[in-house]
Amino acid sequence: MGAFKPYVGAGVQWIHYFKSKTPDGNPLAATSVDFSDSFGPALQAGFDYSLGNGWYLNADVKKSWLDTKVSFDNGATIVNQKVDPLTVSLGLGYRFNLDDLFLRRSVTSLK
Repeated sequence: MGAFKPYVGAGVQWIHYFKSKTPDGNPLAATSVDFSDSFGPALQAGFDYSLGNGWYLNADVKKSWLDTKVSFDNGATIVNQKVDPLTVSLGLGYRFNLDDLFLRRSVTSLK
């Protein structure tokens, strides 16, 4: 397909959440909130498009299905929450050629 390289994928995703402080004066009188780690299936589809000289454009869409337990430090509230994000990304990248990095390719082969 030339410079255009589409892809699809399926796998699993694990997310670790860090403890966060809650705003002052919240109705639960809690000072922090904690989310349990999430683990669930994920799908993705996207493409890489070669711009030449090692540079490429990447675009993709990822969908995850996750659940987490939310608890507050006051012990009053524990909630099971679905976290099902749809992530869309666009990026610019560079692929290194190891032969170039380690000077193994001859000058004549660079043409």
